[in-house]
Amino acid sequence: MNRLKNLMDKTLLTFSSFLLIMMVSLSIWQVLARYALNISTSGTEEITRYLLIWFGLMTAAYVFGAKKHIAILFFREKFNERLQGIFETITNLVIIILMAILMVYGGMKVVLLTSAQTAAATGISMGIVYASLPVCGLLIILYTVHSMWAGNKSHGEEAGS
Repeated sequence: MNRLKNLMDKTLLTFSSFLLIMMVSLSIWQVLARYALNISTSGTEEITRYLLIWFGLMTAAYVFGAKKHIAILFFREKFNERLQGIFETITNLVIIILMAILMVYGGMKVVLLTSAQTAAATGISMGIVYASLPVCGLLIILYTVHSMWAGNKSHGEEAGS
């Protein structure tokens, strides 16, 4: 299970880095073309916007998997360790349910609804843009399952010591 998480981490970091490089390159080209070469490059702004959507969601999934996301720990820390574990399990289950319903199921519905639509400047299918929702939702679910599995394994090891 840790191999899968490491593979997902490396893949997301590589993909996000590629997206960032593409966004910066397209933005630089757009500025140079407009102000230095005095030509208009149609579509670069639109492509950059769509890359930003993918970049934001993919890096959000990575940050979620690395447990570096914003968390409100005030209430959880008021309770003993046993109740904290119960709260964490409940939270993980709620996250899985919400991601499955909102991002995976809802995202797939949006992809199906928008797959026939094309972007104005580039002609890219809007389904490709919105496909970031179910992909990110699946990644967050996988990270949450890994977190639950790793958490239960470490709690079991602590109890056995």
